[in-house]
This record gives sequence, C-alpha cells and structure tokens, in this order.
Amino acid sequence: MRPTSITADRTKAILTITWDDGETSELPFKLLSDMCPCATCNEERNNPDPLKIIRPRSYELEAINPVGNYAISIMWRGGCRFGIYSWEYLREMADLLRGNASGDG
Repeated sequence: MRPTSITADRTKAILTITWDDGETSELPFKLLSDMCPCATCNEERNNPDPLKIIRPRSYELEAINPVGNYAISIMWRGGCRFGIYSWEYLREMADLLRGNASGDG
C-alpha cells in the first residue's frame, strides 16, 4: 500500500493520507510526534529515565520530506527532526486509530 496524496493541515494539526486502496486516514500531529519512530524517541518511550527532566514535545510541524519511495521524514519545530515514517508504519497507526474510534480496541 502506498499513499496517493498526503496533505498537512497546520491549522487543524492533522495529516491526511489517501491510500491507493481508496482509504483515507487522518493522523493528528500529536500522535505522529508522540510516536516518532526515530531511535532517540523510541529509547525515551521504551526506557524512560525517572530522573530525567522530560523535554516538552513539539506538535508544530516544520517540514515533511519524501524518503525514497517508502516513507516520509517529519521534522517538528523545536522537537525531533529524525523520524522516518514508513508507509507501513503510518497505515498501522491509522488502522489502530480507526479501530479505537469505532470502539474495537
């Protein structure tokens, strides 16, 4: 599965993806930032240091750039700049979000 269009609405803080199977996904910037797949963010999520002062997450989108034909990189203003979001990862997040919205999970 691959996107046919990706649109970022900075006012609503939503990334809208239309997929080649006709499905449309709306992913909130907060979710995308909180679930950043980069190594640093993964480490912070999976092994939190109880003595570390948590830096505030940024939900303000700075840029989206293509990464080959398999992903996008998302840069957050004042936050992470290294997250590479594969099509598969984005679709998994969208499917989980849709399942939670419908009460399935």
